[in-house]
Amino acid sequence: MRLDFQVDVSKRKIDCCLIVGEKYLYRVLKNDQSGFEKLRDWLKKYTTEPVYACLEATGIYSEHIADWLHDEGHSVAIANPLSIKKFAEMQLLAVKTDKQDAKTIAKYYRMTQPTLYAPPPKSERQLKALTRQVEYLKEMVVANQNRFQVSQDVTAPIIVDTIAHLRQQIAQVEQQIQTHIKQSPDLKDKADLLKSVRGIGAATIPHLITLFGFRTFSTAKAAIKYVGLNPIIKQSGEKKTRFIAISKQGDKTIRTALYMPAVRAFTLPEWQPFVNRLKAAGKTGKQIVCAIMRKLLVYCFTVLKSGRPYDPQIQAA
Repeated sequence: MRLDFQVDVSKRKIDCCLIVGEKYLYRVLKNDQSGFEKLRDWLKKYTTEPVYACLEATGIYSEHIADWLHDEGHSVAIANPLSIKKFAEMQLLAVKTDKQDAKTIAKYYRMTQPTLYAPPPKSERQLKALTRQVEYLKEMVVANQNRFQVSQDVTAPIIVDTIAHLRQQIAQVEQQIQTHIKQSPDLKDKADLLKSVRGIGAATIPHLITLFGFRTFSTAKAAIKYVGLNPIIKQSGEKKTRFIAISKQGDKTIRTALYMPAVRAFTLPEWQPFVNRLKAAGKTGKQIVCAIMRKLLVYCFTVLKSGRPYDPQIQAA
């Protein structure tokens, strides 16, 4: 019989919880390859069979352990942290520790049985790492530009040199991204399809490939919800005031990548019927941009799912 195994992941360590019968066994290990080797030995003490593993999605900190567990032959599920947080609140827990979090994930997994994780191909994992590195370097540029505004004469030249160096690195990584896509036939085919969508440029395409590459969204609405662009209505009690916003409960990086294409599309002639219709309905400029972001995401989903280039006849329909 397969055992349930849960992990609470942080930057430097993983808090493990293995359920054997009615017992909860705990172990704290490093979140690196040496810790994973010890984890293998620990699991072998209790079972020779693969385990059912569940962990929270914590970005790059959880990706390494998830891929390692999958490569070891274990069944892995990655749960939305917000779902686990709400589940813990529903249990009215009075304790909040990493050890308790691992136990909470165990209970959550047994009750909900989330979808099993399948890691993306190596080429897409590498592409995602490169795109995230570009975003990190751009954030550093903005941070240094802000520091320059209040810098002293003695530090200003250093900051200028730092910004120049960061921009040089950005250019190098962006070139590496384009080379990486061209060298992979599968990635290149997806990039060519996405290029057919007017408004989607070279900077946005790699992000969209990492979004749609290995995930199998059943509908465009599912993709929109995953990115956090699905509209929500906020209203409370007897107050008449209500406003529509986007959930922002998804991938912030993809939303950021879609923002500038949507701003550009706002001014394009083919988008004006759509823009004017929303203006007439009383929508604000920001709401219209978000609506364009959703439409662009739908177009990208459609071309990749169908395998056919974008059809301009449906533009701004």
